[in-house]
Amino acid sequence: MMARQVQLRRQPQGHIGAADFELVEKPLPPPGEGEVLVRNEWMSVDPYMRLVLTGQEGFVPQKRPGEVMDGAAVGIVEASNDPALAPGTAVLSANGWRSRFVARADQLTPLPALDAPLHWHLGLLGLTGVTAFLGIERVLQPQAGETVLISGASGAVGSIAVQLARLRGARVLATCSSPDKARWLIEQAGVDAVMNYRLEKLEDFIAREAPDGLDCYFDNVGGDMLDRSFGLMKPYGRIGLCGAISQYESGDYRSGPANFFAAIEKSLTLRGFNAFLLNPDDSAGIAGWLARQAAQGAIASFETIIEGLENAPAAFAGLFEGGYPGKVVVRI
Repeated sequence: MMARQVQLRRQPQGHIGAADFELVEKPLPPPGEGEVLVRNEWMSVDPYMRLVLTGQEGFVPQKRPGEVMDGAAVGIVEASNDPALAPGTAVLSANGWRSRFVARADQLTPLPALDAPLHWHLGLLGLTGVTAFLGIERVLQPQAGETVLISGASGAVGSIAVQLARLRGARVLATCSSPDKARWLIEQAGVDAVMNYRLEKLEDFIAREAPDGLDCYFDNVGGDMLDRSFGLMKPYGRIGLCGAISQYESGDYRSGPANFFAAIEKSLTLRGFNAFLLNPDDSAGIAGWLARQAAQGAIASFETIIEGLENAPAAFAGLFEGGYPGKVVVRI
């Protein structure tokens, strides 16, 4: 049996592009004892994947030219040599970027039977939704009437975070990169005010929309916006550090804010959070809560669906061009 897979063609230099990858076909061995054959149905593309392509060892192991990309995927067991996973079982894996794969059954997570589309386990009910939950419900904990700023708000995590903040009664401000996204955030996600960071300065936006300052900031972008946010917080404000997409392509994602002394002046609380560190039971509990909220109509899953494994590289590159609203998934 042959399997299609996307592998790294060359080490990206600066802005990542579809030409940095190639789609190849490789023979797939039959599953051995304790192994299963899985047909991937959906895969996720996420900004953090850029960190495995910097060529710099450190936070995550690096991918080299000729190696297959990895990432979250959901698929169906086609053949099994392990009684724990029967054929037809839907599973979550880290074996995205390929049409089929063979793996040990104990490396896969059977998905619960929920009244939700299968690909939601890559978004609202997966790492994306769990991350948004952690930032709002456990780190920032905005109270009714408080003002929350969410950067990268039209992205996968941000589009869920704005909804969770609204559920808590907060006033939600957002940043994005285009007029279309700004309109989408107002009309679909229900935020109170949006700033297009290409057209307006953060200081001017906050002076107009929150003249007394911000209670909370959910940071998805890092870099200059995080630096400038320190001076716009109220005393005792809270900042949740989720991501630094503005720094991923430069490879300089470890550099910190120059305005750090403002955190001392204002007695700010800064806390990073990483859903990868949660135990599986905790993640499953959060996903169950999110599923119930979605079933009640309290939150929605916003997504962009890309058709075909061959288009996964372009979908991934598009994350850094500001092209997609919501969670980006590829139907394999």
